[in-house]
Amino acid sequence: MKKFTILSIMLLFMAGTVFAATNVGKISSAPIVLDNGGPDAFGYHWEDNDNGGSPVYEWIDISTIGTPVSGLADDNNVGPFSMGFNFPYYWYTANRCWIGSNGYISFSSSANFAHPFAGIPTSNLPNDLIAVLTGDLDFTQGSNPQCFYYTNSVDTFIVSWINVREFGDANSHHTFQVIFSAADSTIKFQYGANQGTFLDSNGQNKDVIGIENVNGQVGVEYLHDNLPAQRMWHEGLAIKFWPEPDPNFVVHDFGMIDGYHDGSGAVYVPVNEPYTLRGYAKNFGNQPEDSLRVRCQIRRGFSQVYDQSVYISHLDPGQGQWVDFPVEFTPDQVTVYKTTFSAIMSGDQNSFNNTKICELDAYTLPQEISYCDDIAEDGRSWNGDFSGFGVEFQMPQRILVTSASFNVYSVTAAGPAYVWILPDNGHGQPDEDNSLAGDTVTVTAEGWVTIDFSSSNLEFAPNEKFYVVALHAFQSTFAFSMDQTSPLSYRGWEYTGGLAGDRDRELSDIMIKIAADAATSVDDAPTPNTFAISQNYPNPFNARTNISFNIVNDGDVAIGVYNLMGQKVADLSGHFNAGENVVTWDAAAVASGVYFYRIDADNRSETKKMVLLK
Repeated sequence: MKKFTILSIMLLFMAGTVFAATNVGKISSAPIVLDNGGPDAFGYHWEDNDNGGSPVYEWIDISTIGTPVSGLADDNNVGPFSMGFNFPYYWYTANRCWIGSNGYISFSSSANFAHPFAGIPTSNLPNDLIAVLTGDLDFTQGSNPQCFYYTNSVDTFIVSWINVREFGDANSHHTFQVIFSAADSTIKFQYGANQGTFLDSNGQNKDVIGIENVNGQVGVEYLHDNLPAQRMWHEGLAIKFWPEPDPNFVVHDFGMIDGYHDGSGAVYVPVNEPYTLRGYAKNFGNQPEDSLRVRCQIRRGFSQVYDQSVYISHLDPGQGQWVDFPVEFTPDQVTVYKTTFSAIMSGDQNSFNNTKICELDAYTLPQEISYCDDIAEDGRSWNGDFSGFGVEFQMPQRILVTSASFNVYSVTAAGPAYVWILPDNGHGQPDEDNSLAGDTVTVTAEGWVTIDFSSSNLEFAPNEKFYVVALHAFQSTFAFSMDQTSPLSYRGWEYTGGLAGDRDRELSDIMIKIAADAATSVDDAPTPNTFAISQNYPNPFNARTNISFNIVNDGDVAIGVYNLMGQKVADLSGHFNAGENVVTWDAAAVASGVYFYRIDADNRSETKKMVLLK
């Protein structure tokens, strides 16, 4: 879906498995003059099958053997999905990916990639892009659009987008796929029946085809905005990318990925309570690096109130690590603190990823909770009805939500707005099928619009994610306000037929807030009389995950984490009180893979599976 900014108003299957290939289209007989290109700085080349090029068009039909990709809508992505093996890519390997509704894959980022589609390579998130046929595609429209992925868990991974319409073009449809082959390190794009040119409402063609690396500084672009015209995709086109690494190519790049936790979402910390700061740093380069410094600075207004550094002795190429700062930070007043995590290395060749600026909000309940200030600096709307924005909330103590508000930047005409309160689906995403509360209001003027939810009994457990979503029923009525002042929360969502991480998370916070008070009804309830363990969260996870369980009596609880061989890799046992308890497993020292956690208490035992993805 096209975004409007409003200022005034504004197998090939090679190892072990064989199956029949199905053509969905014939090879074009019209030759194209250019049929090869590259290399990029690393050594990636491309070649297509026009004008006698070597790639053979041979569609791999995975619709009966693959796994459907559910949850794709308009401008969103889902994942991560395990590829089942390590795929060699640039100077590192990839073993998981996010699949985007707009016809792309990212090996390392869940950030949304949407209109108007920057050229490749780009330092803007998401990086690690595989742009197969990336344009404004819409899974909420058309006749049975589908997406499948397939892996043989050895050396081949395939994703197919089938019969997907362009946003706003009822006559368009696109079918294409990507095949990753670890046997020869190749990436192959194939195009079936395609109709449409990705012409947006401004009369401009907006699309991109190509690949790029983990920091978006190196890549190969095949086509951007339908140029060059000789490379327009067509039925029967096959494009192959393969590396011939330049031995003289050297990259020294040490950077920050996250602060606080995965996704760098802002955190709320109670006033006068100590908080352990942590950041995730990564060696993005292709050389091993030693003596790496990670620095954390916190400012309250113009005053620096915290400055500590931690050193990492060594990181191999592509390796990342969470670092905890041993000196805790204790906020002393209700305000917004600006936290800057910095990756510092002598000879660093890329400064774009050296810092991550995050938001720390100190609070005392009851209080309005938001990740924005009260100054609307910009407005955004969508070229489509029933669309809007959301914000995820997460508090360290049990809270009761009594109201929710969204800010209106400008009004063209009075019109209805819908407000939802949604739970988390257990994977860090909104559960759109299970609304906890909702209401409809009429928007008539700029400013805050508040909905009373005091009768809805909206209580949330400590660190439980939930989402407040506001939509306009009609695109022409009003625009939502945005806060563009740093620090930002990275907790914004967009709704264009389905919820996805907001494409402008790095630029603005959506002006949505809640009124919250400390919840007492659950805490005052009788001690639960059942033994139960919950699925760890997040799952899959990177480095750290929380395991919740409920026990009947105070006592010792045995908690073990085991690998697939049955070997214990962590012992989280201890003495716990009756009721709900949470333990955290830091898996930084173990490899990616499937693990099991077993809890023994109250003469009962239960085991659950979890997935670590680094």
